[in-house]
Amino acid sequence: MTTAAKRPQTIDLTLGHLNRTIVKLALPSVVESVLSTLVYFADTILLGWMDDPIALAAVGLSGALMWAADGLFQAMAVSASAMVARFWGQKDFEQAREVAGQSLLLTIIIAALLMTLFIPIAREFLVLMGAEPAVVEQGAIYMRIILAASPVSFLLTIANSILRATGDTQRPMLTSGAMNGVKIVSAYALIFGLGPIPSLGLTGAAISTSLARAFGGALALTMLFSSKTQINLKWAHLTCWNWGLVWRILRISLPNIGETVISRLGFMLYTRILGELGTVAVAAHQVALRIESLGFMPGWGMAVAAAALVGQALGANKPDIAEQGIRRTLVLTNGTMAVLGGCFVAFAPLIVRAFGIQNAEMAGLAITVVRISALELFGLGSLMVLGGCLRGAGDTRTPMIVTLIGTFFFRVPISYLFALVLDGGLRGLWLATVVDWGMRALVMCMLYLRGRWKTIQV
Repeated sequence: MTTAAKRPQTIDLTLGHLNRTIVKLALPSVVESVLSTLVYFADTILLGWMDDPIALAAVGLSGALMWAADGLFQAMAVSASAMVARFWGQKDFEQAREVAGQSLLLTIIIAALLMTLFIPIAREFLVLMGAEPAVVEQGAIYMRIILAASPVSFLLTIANSILRATGDTQRPMLTSGAMNGVKIVSAYALIFGLGPIPSLGLTGAAISTSLARAFGGALALTMLFSSKTQINLKWAHLTCWNWGLVWRILRISLPNIGETVISRLGFMLYTRILGELGTVAVAAHQVALRIESLGFMPGWGMAVAAAALVGQALGANKPDIAEQGIRRTLVLTNGTMAVLGGCFVAFAPLIVRAFGIQNAEMAGLAITVVRISALELFGLGSLMVLGGCLRGAGDTRTPMIVTLIGTFFFRVPISYLFALVLDGGLRGLWLATVVDWGMRALVMCMLYLRGRWKTIQV
């Protein structure tokens, strides 16, 4: 006897329940973000306990290529999410399922192609990033192992975005929780050795990350096909190629892919500047970056809430609810960022100490830049929420324009100026990001206020 599929429902868009809707959507997404970040966070902590700056630098520099690859699928996820949310708000549930199936099929094909392309050039990429020979050798191994599981692991990004677009933010959170269980147990065993399992160090970190992400992708895909979820996909949605629908997905994705290419190129140039500062600075940067990623979580969770709310509100022809939801989400986000920034300033030494760093210079640099990162949070949070609401509406062009301006007018030139020309080193590099996020948020706000996002057709 089979279980009947859940009856599809839209999210609650009544004005009186709007705050509750935002919190209901955002809170599981914040928790999911924390859990997803911990997959890489665990590597940094455990390798920090090994007191190996070379391993930490290898993870940090190889992460630039992984972030670039991940960005392509995040771009596709934005398109899939915007379309699914819009159709869900219109109560055209079957069309939403068609979009979900075609997005997953496209992901599998592209992930396989990228794996084939990137694995052979892993070493050359790290050389291009200015890494020392020892960092190049270890980083190439780390990247290749993680890329090997990419056709399954990248499904996690798309599958979770589809679930969130329907208003289901709890299952992506549960998937990330299960993925972290696999990660933490396997990472400790493989990095340090346990019983018959030998100590593999950085290679063990890569294997555990690859296993965890592949497990998360498989689990998220299983949830999409479960009769217990509203989306309840069938294999026909995944196996029947629909050129018209695929083109619509790609058309909305193209500006976001352009944004991703620009941001990843900027990040690689930024990482190239970082590579000039030496292995100790790169390792300290990697630790601080993991800590700073905690600040992304409230903003990301609120952005997810804004995207789902705006997409479904516009689908239901309620633009006033969408605007009100965005304003309330911004207030909640910046209040949370204020508290988090205060914690970064007050507890930076305690947080850095958790990584077990023995090198005094590295620890001192990490503490300083974590405190600098507190200044980023207001600009970063506002930028994420406004970007989320625009993408949820299907406006992927405006975030691309903001990313273009931010990358080539703020991030890269100011980083070069502060870090190298003015000899600010790692401190200068992080001060440049404060300027960058703040200016991007200002530009994004100006473009948001024009209101073009309310008329986008998906």
